[in-house]
Formats: sequence, C-alpha cells, structure tokens
Amino acid sequence: MVVTLQRARRARPQRLARPGPRRARWTGRGLIAGGAAMVPWTVAVASRLPSAKQVSNWSLAWTGLDAAIAAGLLGTGALLAQGDVRHRPAAAATAALLVMDAWFDMTTAAAGPERARALALAIGAELPMAALCGYLALRAGDQSTPEPGADGGTEPDG
Repeated sequence: MVVTLQRARRARPQRLARPGPRRARWTGRGLIAGGAAMVPWTVAVASRLPSAKQVSNWSLAWTGLDAAIAAGLLGTGALLAQGDVRHRPAAAATAALLVMDAWFDMTTAAAGPERARALALAIGAELPMAALCGYLALRAGDQSTPEPGADGGTEPDG
C-alpha cells in the first residue's frame, strides 16, 4: 500500500499554488483574450511594416539581448548548482531569449556568409542551449530535496 501511494504521488503533476479558482479562471481567460488579440495584430504588422528599416540603436538592442541571455545563463547555472528550484523559471525565460535570439539572427542576416554564420550559431549554440534550458525548466522532480523513501528507507505508517 505504501509503495502504491508513493507511485501515485510521483505520478501526479506538480501544480502551481492556486490563488483561488475564480481568480485563476479570470486570469486564464484574460491570457487567452490577449493571445487571441495578438492574431489580427500580427497580421496587421506583417502587412504594414517595411521590409527594411534603418535604426539608430541597432547595436544597443543586440547588446541588451546578449546581456540578458548571459544573465539568464549565469543565474540559471548558479541556482541549479545550488540545487535551488528557482532555476526553473530562470531556465524558461533564458530558453525563450535564446530562441528569440536565433530567430532574429536568422531573419535579419543578409544572404550569403552572414546568414550561414547565423544558421551555424543557431544550430550549434543557441537552439541546443535553449533546448537544455527548456528541459531544465520542465523536468519533473526537484534536485534540492529527495523523494520520500529515496534514501532506501520506508515511510512510517500512520
């Protein structure tokens, strides 16, 4: 019986602390409405933006993105090395930044050697690191606290 309960506990997905069913429902509906509103907005932006644009803060934008990725990797690594479960949201955010970086590298690179370098960087570094961060964000289990009975002992009855 104890073994069956342990398996059942491990099989249940971990859920976020719920702020209350009503608030969660409304928050979820708000996020869905926001996502739905993005669809026509994205179509409008795609049809109205020029294919080329001269910008004055180009290097600042890329430097800021790279600094955010570096901070995300450093923070995720430090939290993970300490066994702190807060590495998960840091890893999730870092994965998103890495995918975004790969996307913008590829879509803004000029045809030829520049695009080949962007593709090599995306395939060789950015997307594999994003996949690793995604795995760290989503994996089951908690490295900082052992599962009940993981030390070979049994749970006390009662």
